[in-house]
Amino acid sequence: MTAVNERIRIEPLQLEELPRSPSVSIAIICFNYGRFLVECLDSCLAQTHRPDEIVVVNDGSTDETAQILDAYAARAPQVRPIHQANAGICSATNTALAACTGDVVLLLDADDALEPQRTEKVLAALRRRVDGLLPGWVHHRMQRFSEQIPDLGQAPYYPGGSGPEGWLAARAVDAAVSPVSSLTSALAFRIEVVRMIGKLDTDRLMYQDTQLIAAATLLSPAAWIGEPLTRYRVHGASASTGMMASVETISATRKRAERSDVWLRQQLDKIEPGAARLWRPLDDQGAYLWLTFLERWLSGAGKDFRLLWKVLRHPDTRHSAAQNRVYYYGGVVLPRAAFVSYSRLVFGNSALKTRLRKWMGRR
Repeated sequence: MTAVNERIRIEPLQLEELPRSPSVSIAIICFNYGRFLVECLDSCLAQTHRPDEIVVVNDGSTDETAQILDAYAARAPQVRPIHQANAGICSATNTALAACTGDVVLLLDADDALEPQRTEKVLAALRRRVDGLLPGWVHHRMQRFSEQIPDLGQAPYYPGGSGPEGWLAARAVDAAVSPVSSLTSALAFRIEVVRMIGKLDTDRLMYQDTQLIAAATLLSPAAWIGEPLTRYRVHGASASTGMMASVETISATRKRAERSDVWLRQQLDKIEPGAARLWRPLDDQGAYLWLTFLERWLSGAGKDFRLLWKVLRHPDTRHSAAQNRVYYYGGVVLPRAAFVSYSRLVFGNSALKTRLRKWMGRR
């Protein structure tokens, strides 16, 4: 780190205590998930701490989503539908967050459902100081399920069983990634953090949860709740094929990493002028080098062992979780077809993977 970088410090957002009776918004994005929407909305309305508003953005659905939302709004004043032309998940998330007025915003995918105490426990976590500071956001476990398999285990998995919490900015800068790996339906934010983050990159390659997590990590301490407060539905292609098993997916992931890098550097400079220089360039990030290796190899160019060796020797790889290192070393010993099958197992959601998780002692 240069002397200039040593003088740049990122300080956490200072928050006041939540009001005694904080208002709560739930933000939901729906695109053609009308078949899941009734269960989703009913779970929001059944919270032990009732939400003040349930903002649902219908992102140009062509199924029964609009009719279901309007019917709910007619009998449940908390439900606030917003109908818009299809613009993608990040654009719809911007719309939903801009419309939320609560002191606390809980995120939820339209194909998932809440456990009854989620709102109550999120509020309790936001009142509990971590690292001597009030947290500005919360992440928690989710229970994964499918129509065929009621228990696919819990997510996300963290070595040691406990998720990261506290002021995590230094860890994120050191690793060039947030240590939090939760998905949308396991996230909740104080409105001050939402407003500080501002608009997400709306390119259709981008994911809303990774942007929100990355920015929130650099803004405010996080609180962790170690019990599943959301039921996360696995369905469609995600139930079996997984990720990182095709050139198209890997290429999109690499391009997403490049756009994320630009957006995150803008966030850093917004927090503290000049702070973007704290973030390592992509060609010095182990995960990006791995994506580059995979894309070349699976495109038919053969294994670039010099690049693979650079990945395996990189500090990001050596300090990563054991399962990540095992996955990377699969690129050394496996032929291409076997590695693709291995990737489907690692990233997919199959009965075999569920049995392996239980055998390994994971929830």
